[in-house]
Amino acid sequence: MSKQNFFEKYKMFIVGIAGLAVILIANLIFLGKNTATKIAFYQIPENTQKQIEAELLSITEGKVKFHTLNALKPLSEKEAHKYHMVITYNSRTAISIGPEPVPDNAVKYLPTKIQLSTYQDGKNYALPFLLDHYELALYTTYKNQLGLSDISDFESFKNYLAKIKEAADFPLIAIGSDDNELMGFVSAMAQSIYGVNEYFDICQEFNKAQARGDEIPYRIRVVLDEIKELENAGLLHKNWLNANIKDVVFLMEQHQLGAFVTYLSTQRQIPYVLIKYYNSYLFPQHDSTAFGVIAPEIVALKMESDKNVDLIFEKLISNQVQTNLSKETMLAPTAAIAESSDIQSDNVRYWCSAANGGPVPDFQKASFIGPDRLHEYADKIRDYLK
Repeated sequence: MSKQNFFEKYKMFIVGIAGLAVILIANLIFLGKNTATKIAFYQIPENTQKQIEAELLSITEGKVKFHTLNALKPLSEKEAHKYHMVITYNSRTAISIGPEPVPDNAVKYLPTKIQLSTYQDGKNYALPFLLDHYELALYTTYKNQLGLSDISDFESFKNYLAKIKEAADFPLIAIGSDDNELMGFVSAMAQSIYGVNEYFDICQEFNKAQARGDEIPYRIRVVLDEIKELENAGLLHKNWLNANIKDVVFLMEQHQLGAFVTYLSTQRQIPYVLIKYYNSYLFPQHDSTAFGVIAPEIVALKMESDKNVDLIFEKLISNQVQTNLSKETMLAPTAAIAESSDIQSDNVRYWCSAANGGPVPDFQKASFIGPDRLHEYADKIRDYLK
C-alpha cells in the first residue's frame, strides 16, 4: 500500500486523534490554571479563621479552597503536605511537619526579632503575620488613687499587688479553668522568674516529660510554688483555678479587681465600658537584659511549591492586608509599619520587636504536640496547685 493510499484510508482517524490530543492538552492547561490553592487551618479560633479566610479571598488569584483540620488530633507531616499552605501557631508542631522555606520577599518586611522567631537552620520555616500576647492589665482607678508606680520586675509585681490590696478586694485574678489560659499564666510566671534563656530550657524539659508521661518537671514546680505563695498571701484570687472570662467581667463590674492576666484575644471579649479603665502591660520580666514576650504567633507555612502561594505570602505581609487583619481580628500585626487596630495592638508589636528574646511561645505551643497531653498536664498542674 502506498503512503498516499495509507493517509487517505486513515485520514479521518489521524485527524480525530490529533483533535483529541489538542482537546486533552487544552484541558490540562485549563485545569492547571484553575487548580484550587488548598489552605488548611489548624487550631486557629473559629472567628479568627473566618476573618483570615475573608482577607485571603480578597488577595488570592484563582481558586482557593479552605480546610479546617481536626484540632483535637496531632497534625502529622503526611497530613500537612496534602495542602499548599497551613495556617497555625508558631509551635513545635509547625516545625515538625516539614514546611518549605518562606519566600525572602515576605520575611524582609518583619522587624528583626520577629523574623528570628521562626529562623532555624539558615531559613525561616514560617511567616508570622499576627500576634497574640499574654499580658497584665492594671485597674488605673486604684493605681492612680494610691499613687502606685509601674511594675518593672517580679519583686515589684508582688509589691504592687500587696499595695493595691488596700483598695481592691482581689488584687489579681487569672483564668485557671481554661487549659490555654492556665498554660499562659504558668509560662509567663516561668519566664518572669527564670528569664528567657532558661525558659527555653524548661520548654525542652516539659516536652520530654510529657513525651514520657513523667511528672511535672522540677523548675515548673518551683513556678507553681510561687503561684501558691501569691494565693496564700491573698494576692491571687483563691478560686482562680475555676475562673472564666465571665467571672473576670463580673469582678470588674463590681470594682473588686486590682489587676488581671489573660491573652489579648481573650481580653477582647470584655466590653469597652469596663476595659477602658484598665491599661495593659508586659508581664513582669526577670530583668531588662534577658527577656522575651509570651506572644503566640499566627503563622503561614508553605507546604507545597506553588506560584500562587508565594504571591499570597508576599501579600499577606503587605501594609494594607496587615492593617485589615489587625482591625478585623483585633490582634497585633507583624509588618514593621502596618497600622494596628489600636494602641494595645501597637504596643504588642513594639514589645515583641524591642525585647531581646523577641516573641516567645507559651508552654502549650513550645512543649506539646498532642492536645490530649496538654489537658493531662493542665490537670496535673491544677492538682498540684490545689
